[in-house]
Amino acid sequence: MEAYLGAHDFEYQILPAPIHRLLLDKLGPDDTACALCARIRRGVLYTRARELRCTKIALGHHREDFIETLLLNQFYNGKIKAMSPLLNADDGWNVVIRPLVYVPEGDIIRYAARAGFPIACCACPACGDPDMKRGKIKNILALLEREQPGIKASLLAALADVEHRHLLIKAGDGVRTTRDR
Repeated sequence: MEAYLGAHDFEYQILPAPIHRLLLDKLGPDDTACALCARIRRGVLYTRARELRCTKIALGHHREDFIETLLLNQFYNGKIKAMSPLLNADDGWNVVIRPLVYVPEGDIIRYAARAGFPIACCACPACGDPDMKRGKIKNILALLEREQPGIKASLLAALADVEHRHLLIKAGDGVRTTRDR
């Protein structure tokens, strides 16, 4: 990646971060590293963005990232939760935008190949592992999409069309239910 950026005269910075060491220090033997790793990487980005006085951080999450996160949270955490395409960070300074929310992963892969962009692995040992939770969800979604074309688009659309009165909303969550009337 560095050679590509340099050859095309892009201004860039590579920020070293002790992610692996922090993961080893904080995770138990049966813990999954993904959520903590993401938080550490975002922390590095938030810190550098603030140093540069940037107020927006654009991340490359695509349609499948949103859908996979939704299903991971439902299957493994018992929450209906995905990612926000526009997120005001808890630090009160940074705003995270995810402009590729509606773009299918396959379209990005094909575009990158046609444009001759280098493909950089994230270097995570779990990345792409079909036995990890995200890999399992990705396989389930691929199977469902083959059997029912358009199911991924439908799942993404569902994130914007939530009917709270048909959910088990806890009292005090700021959403009125039929019991509250």
